[in-house]
Amino acid sequence: MNSTTQPNQLPLSGLKEDNPRDFLAALGLFRLIDLLWPELDARLFWDQDKGSPCMETTDVLPKDWGCSILSELKDLSEPADSPLFHGTVIKTEIENYREAVFNARKFAESDHALSRLPQLLYASYASQLADENDGKTEPTAFSFANGQGGKNLLRDVRELIQAVQPEDFQASVQGVGQAASAKSMRWSPREFRPAAYRPHDPGTKLKGDDTLDFPSFNLLAFFGLSFFPSVPTSRGSRTLGFEGKYRPEYFRWPIWTTPLGTDSLQTLVCLPLTYLKNEVGVVRVWQSRRFSADKSLYFAPPELLS
Repeated sequence: MNSTTQPNQLPLSGLKEDNPRDFLAALGLFRLIDLLWPELDARLFWDQDKGSPCMETTDVLPKDWGCSILSELKDLSEPADSPLFHGTVIKTEIENYREAVFNARKFAESDHALSRLPQLLYASYASQLADENDGKTEPTAFSFANGQGGKNLLRDVRELIQAVQPEDFQASVQGVGQAASAKSMRWSPREFRPAAYRPHDPGTKLKGDDTLDFPSFNLLAFFGLSFFPSVPTSRGSRTLGFEGKYRPEYFRWPIWTTPLGTDSLQTLVCLPLTYLKNEVGVVRVWQSRRFSADKSLYFAPPELLS
């Protein structure tokens, strides 16, 4: 696949292959477009030369696709009893979680344009495996979700949906947006800023000290979780896409050049490293270690595996 853009291709130049958050954002945008415009048979691939993703459809997307996506997300997330959320954090009592899963499955039968989205996400929020000590679900490996400040992932996502503007949303993923200070999931490796590398106490709020980023990427990355289910195992809850004997684990993701639909993509991104290296169309594999620091979880700078 060359880098020549066709009329039915949407280059996502703002997203980069060597950033785990951007990879998730590409998947999240792909998921939303596939749900909202299934007739366009969307497919996703990576431009090997530019290192950024590209969407391919059987016909061109609506000119205001960004506005349409945000409008549907706001409509879905605004109600207090939105089927997308079950509180402000993912970790909760197993009974509450199972009730939320039931509501999401019921909502999938509705006529809402994103009716299937909550159901897909609940497979990824956590496994239905309760911690034997407190009877609470074990959350996805992407989020510590213990209720402390910025770790209120579900609350943060709801606020991001309301805050992101359509023009910024579309411009950012196409590489012409402006970075801003906004809520974040700390899924971008550049967000780890240890005190040793700062000229002041990081606990002191200084003007201009904010990490500028693209809130649209963080919002889309959340929906990218729908490709990585959390499952119960004999060793506790595990999130597909992560590998490693001990926690924290490594998140690994492939870069492929063959346009893939949702079913093929779902299988590909969850394959173990051994299989990824031999998969047709995969040109590179990256990994990033999930580590704990400052009472938060971060992704380390990525490593190229192949």
